[in-house]
Amino acid sequence: MSGKGFFVDRYCELGWEYRPTEQRLAIRINTMSSERDQVIGRLQSRGIHLKRVPFLEDGYWVLKSDFSVGATTEYLSGLYSIQEAAAQIPARLFSELEHKLVLDACAAPGGKTVQLANLMKNSGAIIALDIDKRRLLALSNQLE
Repeated sequence: MSGKGFFVDRYCELGWEYRPTEQRLAIRINTMSSERDQVIGRLQSRGIHLKRVPFLEDGYWVLKSDFSVGATTEYLSGLYSIQEAAAQIPARLFSELEHKLVLDACAAPGGKTVQLANLMKNSGAIIALDIDKRRLLALSNQLE
């Protein structure tokens, strides 16, 4: 049995109804570097269609784009991160992160690390680690 089949069967055994969903590309606005409405306006002017993720303050699904959202000036300037909607949830579970010391033990490629810094309002300190040295370049680029 395939990996997916195993999990679908197990999901159903637990009493849930399996409904396939379409995975959507998501971004998170970096509000420490930019104003949310300005970034959204700039992306929309480029023909990128966004929809707010209802359970995230700064998360948006990319509904349509004729080019990679990782190739925009806004992305390369750090105004937003490409980060799955589900991956944006864990950091939001913390409250009052300002001036704290935070350990991000599986930090690469850096989306959650930048999100934590955002929530900390660039105060305190984050120790960002990853076991895979090759992935540290991606972390470094994201933090830059």
